[in-house]
Amino acid sequence: MAEGKLVSELRKARSLAVGLAREVDMKNQRLWEMERHSEEISSRLHSMIAEKDRMNHSFSEEMRKMQVLGSQNTKLKTELECQLSKMHVLFQESEKLKEEVAYQRKELELRANELDKRESQLEIERKSFYKEKEKIAQNPLDSEYGMSVLINDLREKLAEKEEELHDMDILNQTLILREHMSNNELQAARKELINVLPQVLEGTSIIGLKRMGEVAQKPFQDVCLQRYSSQDWEMRSVELSSLWQDKVNTPNWHPFKQAVKDGKLQEIIDEDDSHLRELKSQWGEEVCNAVVKALLELNEYNSSGRYVVSELWNFKENRKASLKEVIDCLVHQLKANRDKRFDEWMKIEKQRIESLKIGYFLAFTLYFSEWFSVALFVQHNDLLHYPCDSVSETMLTSV
Repeated sequence: MAEGKLVSELRKARSLAVGLAREVDMKNQRLWEMERHSEEISSRLHSMIAEKDRMNHSFSEEMRKMQVLGSQNTKLKTELECQLSKMHVLFQESEKLKEEVAYQRKELELRANELDKRESQLEIERKSFYKEKEKIAQNPLDSEYGMSVLINDLREKLAEKEEELHDMDILNQTLILREHMSNNELQAARKELINVLPQVLEGTSIIGLKRMGEVAQKPFQDVCLQRYSSQDWEMRSVELSSLWQDKVNTPNWHPFKQAVKDGKLQEIIDEDDSHLRELKSQWGEEVCNAVVKALLELNEYNSSGRYVVSELWNFKENRKASLKEVIDCLVHQLKANRDKRFDEWMKIEKQRIESLKIGYFLAFTLYFSEWFSVALFVQHNDLLHYPCDSVSETMLTSV
């Protein structure tokens, strides 16, 4: 009986040992799986930390670029404000010159009217003198003393009038010189605006540059498109327009004649000119009108040089633009460009900041979701009291 009881206890102890061994094996297997999963999580955490560092570096680079762009925008704003101030000063100077020219013209008109009045008064006094002289000649027995007094008085008045006329002539010459200088300054300002305008204004502006004396291309293109093949018409139109542009620029060809128009003697186109008649009969009226228009513009704006010149032009009203219109257009264009560039820069920077925010949000969401998944896995397997706490401590330290 004792042996049977001992054998039974041994069997129980053996089965218990086998069960414990299996449980240990299962725990070891779970521990190995947990360590492997922990290593994977740790690796992913390290990669996420590296990604976070990379994103921090990228964010720093973006912020640096934003600072550079901000400094560039500040510099551009300063340059634009400087240009606006220069344009404003130029506008004030032009307005001042206009006022001076208007005042000088008005003063010249007043002086001219005064000269006319004094000349008429001198003429009246001269006639009166001649009448007195005739009376004296008719009455030779009158007192010689009275005649001498009258002559001396008239001589003094004549000397005063001559001195006044001399002063008026000097003043008139001074005013003419000042008007000439003002006109030269205005022309210099127009030339400077002609040089600056193409760099500032856009093609859709109503104020721009028009090349005076340049033959229009479209009439030649239309007539060549009708007469020649699709391969040759463009080259023939260019050749034809270049030929007539050279002819318009030739000083020896001057198809103008003198005629009275609106009560004034003016130069008008001589429609009987042989070259123009030949052009009209061979290529049509529109081509001839384009050449005539170029001739009239060249005769008005550069008759001595006979080459194409640029002029400030109001395309909306089809006339020569004033300095005030050009400066107003430049100021408006510079303000619009400044606001447009600043708005574009702000829009780009907002988009970059939003993308960085989204990237950081996704990165940290993934980071903490992995950490919580590890904690849940540990709790589910009931291993929080197991020696694998060192693994958790390592993970928590990494976090």
